[in-house]
Amino acid sequence: MPAPAANKRVKNRRVSRNIIIGSEAFILPPLGDPARPKGIPDDHTKRWTVYVRQPEGDPSLTTWLNKVQFKIFNTYENPLRTCENPPFEVTETGWGGFTIDVRLHFQPASGEKAQYRQHFLQLEKYGDEKQQARQEAEGCVRSEYLEVVQFNEPTEALFDALTTDDQWNYLAGPRAGGKKAAVAALGPNGRPRRGFPGGERSAQLPDKGGDEVPFSKEQEQALIQMLQEKMGVVEKELEDETKKREATEKKLKGLREELGHEAAQQAAQQASGDRSRRR
Repeated sequence: MPAPAANKRVKNRRVSRNIIIGSEAFILPPLGDPARPKGIPDDHTKRWTVYVRQPEGDPSLTTWLNKVQFKIFNTYENPLRTCENPPFEVTETGWGGFTIDVRLHFQPASGEKAQYRQHFLQLEKYGDEKQQARQEAEGCVRSEYLEVVQFNEPTEALFDALTTDDQWNYLAGPRAGGKKAAVAALGPNGRPRRGFPGGERSAQLPDKGGDEVPFSKEQEQALIQMLQEKMGVVEKELEDETKKREATEKKLKGLREELGHEAAQQAAQQASGDRSRRR
């Protein structure tokens, strides 16, 4: 079987991938504190990290992402930072927030141009009182958002990479429960069994659900049944409303006919009276 072409496109197909772009900031020990790292400028009050990560349980970023460039403030030494391998992140210290340019470079087989994103480096607490209290308790100011990267009509090589099971292999790490649990979670092919936490992701759902298996055919069927019941209620209400409308229209038609006959009689009587007075 020939290898997928690096430039031939898969028509009428679109594949999306989610990424998290965010930052975390921590308060540095004050000047004179023995715990304060050496070599940090006196006016720097925060240690921060800006990053590009995959959402928990999503396929590996490296399937399609080749490298990430972060353009930080130009007062830093070497403000254009390039990360060619995970983790895609940059850590520095500072005293104030600023906007960071993020450039996503895709795998060469994708044939896609780099895409730009932006992220504001949030160093101070933000949000409502509850959010700020949580940030105070954790000692961390975290600011992140979910971004969607779409590949419209991807190359054959990229499409194959985005649909292979291997992109979830990184999830098959150590599991709680020891060797017995790890063996139970593996399928006959040695890969993680579908439906297990950290196992293969697939359109094929497991038959039964559970605490560690949030989606299953059983739950899917229960959801379908609930939707069918709700649709039945809506259809019954729609049928009742249709009957009420038809009854109202029938009554309205009768009133129009009745009022129209009386109006004609009144007009005829008025015309007859006018002719009598003229004579």
